[in-house]
Parts: sequence; structure tokens; C-alpha cells
Amino acid sequence: MNIASAFSSLFALIELGGGFTIPLILASLLTGALVLEQLWLSFLSGRRLKKLQLNPTQVKSIRGMDMVSRMVTHLRSSLQSTEEEQKRVLDRVYNRFERRINWLNLMASIAPLLGLLGTVAGMIRIFSTVAASKPKNPLADLSGGISEALFATGGGLVIAIVAALAYHYLSSRLETHGEAMAEWFTQNRNKLT
Repeated sequence: MNIASAFSSLFALIELGGGFTIPLILASLLTGALVLEQLWLSFLSGRRLKKLQLNPTQVKSIRGMDMVSRMVTHLRSSLQSTEEEQKRVLDRVYNRFERRINWLNLMASIAPLLGLLGTVAGMIRIFSTVAASKPKNPLADLSGGISEALFATGGGLVIAIVAALAYHYLSSRLETHGEAMAEWFTQNRNKLT
């Protein structure tokens, strides 16, 4: 598929769903990017956590952008701190990653509203056009417009379902990794040096 046909497909999609398809496309791109990023970071966290659990002495070789690597890096930089302060460091890193996943929850809430807004705007436009032009067969004019309006609702619901499923899955994985990391820290605090 070349770029010209991709753009013509995109314009056909926008024409099918009306102007409110553009925010839905942007919402779907943002949702997709967030899901892929968080799945990758969750995968890396799981791998590094297993590495630490199997061999706690490898703590010095743990580096990266995932939650477990960030926790280890912050813990190693606060070696002189009390255990309570180090637990606060773990909580801060965990909360930072949790906030990223919460964007998926926001997308799951907003996407159906964007779809509904597109549907309402489409219905208003359809009925005002039919009222102004007084066609001989208003049912034919309405049916094409209604399908256009419902396209926005369907798009919003698909985005919301994907975002909600990803949010719950990734939140569960994050919580599991966070609890395992806190347990690891309690058992191996002295191996951070």
C-alpha cells in the first residue's frame, strides 16, 4: 500500500464518519501508541524482575526505561537513605508508571463521548438538511446520514473497548510487578551496594 492510497483511504474514512472522525483517529493513534509502549515496558519489567529474583547479585547490571530498572537505579542512588525513604522512592517510581497507564483509562472514558458527539452533530446536520431541502423521499436521505452518524459512535466504542481492556491488563501487570519488586527489596536491601 503506497502513501497516496493510504491517504485516500483515510479521507474516505473521514467522509464516511464526518468531521468528528478526525478526533477519533487521533484518539485511536494515541491509544495505540500508549498500549504498545506500556506493553513493551511491562514486558521489560517482567524480564528484569525475573533476572533479579533468580540472581539478586545482578542488581548492578540492571538498566533501562522500565519500572523495575528505574526502581533499581533510584534505590542504588539512595543507598545512604533509611529504609522508609527508599520505600518512598519505590512508591514514587511506581506512581509515575501508574500515571502513564491512567491515560488509557481516560481514553476509554473520552472515546465514546467523542463518538456520541459525532453522532449528535451528524444527526443535527442530517435533519436540518432534510428540513431545509424538503426532499421527495426523506427516508433515503436520512438513512445515508444516519449510517454516517453511527459510524462515529462505533469508532468511539471500539477505541474505548481497546483502551479499557489494555488499561485493566496493564494495571494488573504493573501492580504485580510493583508488589514483587517491594518484596524483592525487603529481602535483598543489603545487596544493592
